[in-house]
Amino acid sequence: MRGGSGRDLDTRIKVLDSTALFIGFTEGGKTELVTCKEVLEEVKYGGGQLRAAAIREGGLVKILKPSENYVEKVRKSALRAGEYDLSETDIKLLALALQLLDEGADVSIVTSDYSIQNLAEIMGLKVDPILHKGIKKVIKWTTYCEICGWRGEAEPGTPCPRCGARLKRRPDKEVSKKN
Repeated sequence: MRGGSGRDLDTRIKVLDSTALFIGFTEGGKTELVTCKEVLEEVKYGGGQLRAAAIREGGLVKILKPSENYVEKVRKSALRAGEYDLSETDIKLLALALQLLDEGADVSIVTSDYSIQNLAEIMGLKVDPILHKGIKKVIKWTTYCEICGWRGEAEPGTPCPRCGARLKRRPDKEVSKKN
């Protein structure tokens, strides 16, 4: 049976980050492997020009572009969660997974990146950690000033809006425990 995106409804989709591509992640059966072009660029500039070319030309991994409205949703979620360490590539990878999920796909992100894993869990996306066991708990971060006590949404390392001291980041609260 086929869904609105033209995929079989029983097909699983794995969204691969650069680490998954570097280690040559593959999966058999009815699993579709996808990524975004920004991840492929990371692989290319990380010394893997031949691997990137093979991925692009080989057809094993599909290169998809997330819709800009999903990219913006992820940016807003990252800001609310205090995940300021995410790169534009990370944001687009998460946006692609969220878009595929909203299209009805059984999707998970294959990554070793703790920040991606944390925000994915907050956003209700499945994660398949690689190279380690993955995050143990989901955290919402807060930015604060240790001098004057200010807390709010601002990037760590920037000046405090109240006193000008350098802002820091710490866990605000545990959102949920991982099993």
